[in-house]
Amino acid sequence: MTKPKQDISKAKQLRRFPKFGVNDDGDVEVTLHGDDELKALYGIKTREAGKGLLLTAIDSLGNKGELYRDMMAAMPAEMEPQDAVEAMLVNQMVATNAALAVTSQRMMDSDTLQRFEVYERAATRLARTFISQTEALKKYRAKAQQVVRVERVTVEDGGQAIVGTVSHGGGDGEKK
Repeated sequence: MTKPKQDISKAKQLRRFPKFGVNDDGDVEVTLHGDDELKALYGIKTREAGKGLLLTAIDSLGNKGELYRDMMAAMPAEMEPQDAVEAMLVNQMVATNAALAVTSQRMMDSDTLQRFEVYERAATRLARTFISQTEALKKYRAKAQQVVRVERVTVEDGGQAIVGTVSHGGGDGEKK
């Protein structure tokens, strides 16, 4: 039995994301592929919000975060936020992940036990923060995707149907 060929036209397309460079003055330059690239990247409605999201994302990396700029721009393409809340969470997650990487490196390069322990505590907090951010994103996305399905509801002539949660009291005769 042969495996059917995958329809290339239905393959998932990666969202376009900006590219970064540094000019002769040492300033970061951003190259966009169109006016609406940031709107599509972040799943939002306005260019202004897209510019703000990109700016805060890059600023969150600090002065030494240049190694993570491309990742900061590419992760929204990977994680496909659907609105501004998801876009902000994605940016926070990338910044936390970058901070965790830097902190872990400093921990491993520590020359004293005291410094190692300081960085270890910071890394632990960042790892917990990342887990919380991931859970928040999953919870937010699940809430947006809730589906209520009603199957086989029959109401006879003169009958009534209740839509919602119905609970009955215990043996004390009270209705809840």
